[in-house]
Amino acid sequence: MEKLQTLTKVLLLEDDPTISLLYSGLLQKQGMEVTSFAEIKTALDYIEANHFLSESVILTDLQLPDGNGLEFVREIRKINKSIPIIVITSTEDPKSIIEVMKEHVQEYIIKPVIPAELISRIKYQLSNKDKEYQYSEYEREKIISLEKLLDWYSYKNHSLKKGDLNTQDMHKNLFYGLRTSLAQGAGFGILTQIIDIIKVMPKAPNGNFILDKDILDLLEENANYSKKVLNRFTEIEDVIFDRIPAQSATPNQVLKELLDVKSEMSHLFSLKEQSFSMGEIDPKYLDENTIVWNQNYFHNVFYELLLNAMRFSAFSSKIYTMFQSSKEGFRLSIVNSFSDDFQMKDGIPNEYLELIFEPFFRLNKNIYEKHGSLDYGIGLSFVRQTLQKFGGSISAFNIIDHRNNTKESKIEFRIFLPYSSSVK
Repeated sequence: MEKLQTLTKVLLLEDDPTISLLYSGLLQKQGMEVTSFAEIKTALDYIEANHFLSESVILTDLQLPDGNGLEFVREIRKINKSIPIIVITSTEDPKSIIEVMKEHVQEYIIKPVIPAELISRIKYQLSNKDKEYQYSEYEREKIISLEKLLDWYSYKNHSLKKGDLNTQDMHKNLFYGLRTSLAQGAGFGILTQIIDIIKVMPKAPNGNFILDKDILDLLEENANYSKKVLNRFTEIEDVIFDRIPAQSATPNQVLKELLDVKSEMSHLFSLKEQSFSMGEIDPKYLDENTIVWNQNYFHNVFYELLLNAMRFSAFSSKIYTMFQSSKEGFRLSIVNSFSDDFQMKDGIPNEYLELIFEPFFRLNKNIYEKHGSLDYGIGLSFVRQTLQKFGGSISAFNIIDHRNNTKESKIEFRIFLPYSSSVK
């Protein structure tokens, strides 16, 4: 088996000295540095002293002399949200497996462990971009996916300029990215893990599997999530193939729809104690002109934009909406700040301001479970596709807020909707 070319540091928590020596020897032969512990307390003391600055991956048992390994996992997640954790245990209890999965454990291996499988799982999880790890098959697959998506961006832009975009080729590239992205995300990815869990569950005399209620609940939860993803792609497909009926509306109707969406999302605003502030509306042109829209789709567009603003803006911050009307059309802006954990003090890099509207493009890897977002990088793509369908446009801009004698970076999503007489 090919060894890792750069140093991988492993924290191992295993109370059985024989098994601990076995794992240590196996990993050291692969060029890894192993720090072993038999108790939770000593491992946590070490972690606190070293601040997780050097470990690449953590291996832990669940049954330990001074507590449950699940407690250890929870303590780690309080300190570090992303370090890969691989649980190795002899238990096949579905409830234990579910509890561990809820703590965002990357792998769950049931003993006896096959050495080649353990090494493969570790390589699979080594995705720390700050260190030059040898690419595993998983990393190579992600690079292939990225290359395909970059080919798609290049092909689409080139074809649009020439005016000969081939929709069949376009969708081949698009859905290659879809397949790769869905395999790595929540919902679809978790469903495959649940199937593996079901395979090791007890069977009735007739050969049927006996499913624990918690397993069924988890299965239903992720199935519902997957349905939301598929529904969103159905919406995008309807936009692409021009299946949406067009309707006429005044700008006032559009603003009312935005306010209805804001009211519908009030429970989400409360998650981070955020508020919604609407600018003064110039009544000029708002009732005497009309735009082309579809109310249901614009409802979803506003929902996606406000959801995006809530997820990425700071705690207790305000999300602003501003409006401007002219003879040509109606402009609507949604502005929000950046939360500290987003690490965008200077705004979104300029080279990403257009890419954020492309399918599957994501600026970070967070999953926003409480907000109910899909996190596949398709929300803003749906927004742009829908607005363009009705002759509109959307662009993203970095802006600086100079109020309160401070400089604060914010992001503005600016929508333009032409009045019906301006639509070609």
